[in-house]
Amino acid sequence: MHHNAASGTDNSAPDVVVVLNADDPSGREIVRILVRNGHRVVVCGRHATDLTRMLHGYGADQVMAIAADASDPRQLRELCRRATDRFGTVTTILDAADRQMPRLRLAS
Repeated sequence: MHHNAASGTDNSAPDVVVVLNADDPSGREIVRILVRNGHRVVVCGRHATDLTRMLHGYGADQVMAIAADASDPRQLRELCRRATDRFGTVTTILDAADRQMPRLRLAS
């Protein structure tokens, strides 16, 4: 069983968390914590090179990187579609650039 990052409940499958603006130090730390806690993580940023570096040390079953502009609704939808294809339903979206760490909890 895995602990649900946003709700505090236990589920039989790990959460799938999208981390927007993940290609900075705080984003890398968030990803490290999420993976350590058993979640599947999709990292998003505007620069593929920075995201590719973030993948080092993680398995393909743990972390996926997608270069996208999350402020563009079409790119965000495509990001979520690709994340779902790879890991299953996206449960949470975090924005690493926002220091208050808002979470968008998605309906099941």
